[in-house]
Amino acid sequence: MRTLSRRARGFTLIELLVVIAIIAILVAILLPAVQKARESANRTRCLNNIKQMVLAMHNYHDAHNVFPPGQIGTRWVGNLTPQGFRVADPAEPYNSNQNLGLHGTSWMFHILPYIEQSNIYELWNPFYNVFGNAEVTFDRSQNLVWRQAGVPALAEIPAFYCPSRRGKINKAAEFAHNKYLDTDTTPKLTTGVTGGGNDYVGCAGSGLLFNRQTRSLFDLTGDQLNYQNNQPIQNRINYNQLAGNIGVLYLNSSVRMGDLKDGTTQTIMISEAERFSGLKTPRDMVLQVASDGWAWGGPATLFSTLIGPNTKTNWEYAGSSHGDICMVGLADGSSRPVSQSIGLSVWQALGNISGGIPVQNF
Repeated sequence: MRTLSRRARGFTLIELLVVIAIIAILVAILLPAVQKARESANRTRCLNNIKQMVLAMHNYHDAHNVFPPGQIGTRWVGNLTPQGFRVADPAEPYNSNQNLGLHGTSWMFHILPYIEQSNIYELWNPFYNVFGNAEVTFDRSQNLVWRQAGVPALAEIPAFYCPSRRGKINKAAEFAHNKYLDTDTTPKLTTGVTGGGNDYVGCAGSGLLFNRQTRSLFDLTGDQLNYQNNQPIQNRINYNQLAGNIGVLYLNSSVRMGDLKDGTTQTIMISEAERFSGLKTPRDMVLQVASDGWAWGGPATLFSTLIGPNTKTNWEYAGSSHGDICMVGLADGSSRPVSQSIGLSVWQALGNISGGIPVQNF
């Protein structure tokens, strides 16, 4: 008598296609939710990064009775006539000749001890500028202890990066076109720029901050400021140093809490930096090449509220990777998102410390 066996039945092609379609639909439904949750977490982390830096500014003020300088500069170039303008030497931070200035450091360097980065701060050699603190061959001393943990100016500090944008300097990829510490100097760094990027900038005010051709910070003499102030409004160049334009952080600044005449709730200290992931407009490419480096004072770490956030027009202004908002830190110790559609007059008023224009809801 024969025994009949039943053959196991598998999936048909139609059934398999149905299962694949269901999985694809589930992925299409869940993926945006996952991405939205991730971005929400990144926004929270970005806000916290800014808040911790603002609190560090306050702790610095408690210790020194003044906020840190936006940039330390000891060298100047430019026209000294009343009709001209003087600027900080843009090469001071990155010049490979250490006899041509010992500073060029940013406000971010000064807050390191207040964001649990004292080890990086203590490694800094005060006899060298930023470039010297990024180049191993510059140490000619007998005591090489400060070099053992690596060059401080290239230290990767997670709190200086926006998590929605990047987690490291990423020099050879998305931001390869940016200017780095040794872009314009000869010789280059022995090991290259391997770290030390930043996605946050300090607010210098609401006026014209940089000579865009040379990326040098305007620092007009008293005579030059008087000349501008005496000009008719229509002929006056809206420099950042003019009364009503000055912010918390600028060249050799020494702003105190009492100087914040507009109120701490109406004064921006820190914002996200404008960074361009690609050069999109050939006509304005030079304005889309941002400077990158937390230790580097000047175009890498300062911004102006002259133009609103997220305009994607110039490295001198604020910009975010969070869609239609930009994260800022206020002088009262808080951090919050600001819409990119904020009124320009409100944004400019938030950028200076004593403009005398009250800011309502924003």
